[in-house]
Amino acid sequence: MKKYRAVIIIVEGHAEEQFVNESLRPWLANYNIPDVRAIKIRTSQSQKGGSSDYQKFKNDVTRVLNQEHDILVTSLIDFFRLPKKFPQFDAAIKLNGVEKQVEFLEQALAQDISSERFLPYIQLHEFEALLFANILGFKFLPNISPAQIASVQKIIHDYPNPELINNNPKTAPSKRLVQIFPSYKKVLHGNYIILENSFSTILEKCPRFSNWANEIIRKMNQ
Repeated sequence: MKKYRAVIIIVEGHAEEQFVNESLRPWLANYNIPDVRAIKIRTSQSQKGGSSDYQKFKNDVTRVLNQEHDILVTSLIDFFRLPKKFPQFDAAIKLNGVEKQVEFLEQALAQDISSERFLPYIQLHEFEALLFANILGFKFLPNISPAQIASVQKIIHDYPNPELINNNPKTAPSKRLVQIFPSYKKVLHGNYIILENSFSTILEKCPRFSNWANEIIRKMNQ
C-alpha cells in the first residue's frame, strides 16, 4: 500500500496552477500518480499573489498538511524576489552561488515546517526560466518577428541551463520576456510555450526542476 495517495503543490499564481494541471499532472500520471492538485497561495485583496508573505505561505502549507494525513505536500515558488522573512534568508544569501543559496533555503524551510510529508521546492530563479528550455514554443506566438525569435534564441544559447538565467530586477527571465515581447502575458502565453516546448525538454534542460519532479515520484511510490 502506498504511503501517500495524493500530492498537493502549493503554487504562487494562476500560471503555475495551470502548469501543474496541464503539464506536471499528466506527466506524473505516467508514474501511477493520478491525484495531483495545485493550490494557490492565499493572499489579501491588496496583493497580486505569490509568496510575498512567508507567514501566509506557512499557514497554507500547515493547513493543507492538517486537512489530509495521507498526502504529500510540496511547493513551487520562485527564488526571484523571495521575501527576506523566509527562514534563514539572510544566512542563505551570504553563501557563494545561487544554487547553494536555494538549497540552503529549502533545508531551512523543511526545518521550519517540520513535517516528513512536506517536500520544499524553490524554483531557480523563477517559473519563467522553464520557458527558455526550447525555442519551439516561442515560434507559435502571434505576430512574433524574426528579431524577437533571434533574441530568445540568443538567451537559450547563452544559458544551456535556463535555471541559471540571472536573478536581477532587469534581466530575470520574466523581465527578459517582457523586454522582448511587451505584450507578454504570463497566464496567456507562458503555459502555451511550455506545452509546445514539451515537458520532456524541461526535464532535460532544467536539472533542479527535474530532480524535484523525480523526487515526487520517488516519495509517492515508496
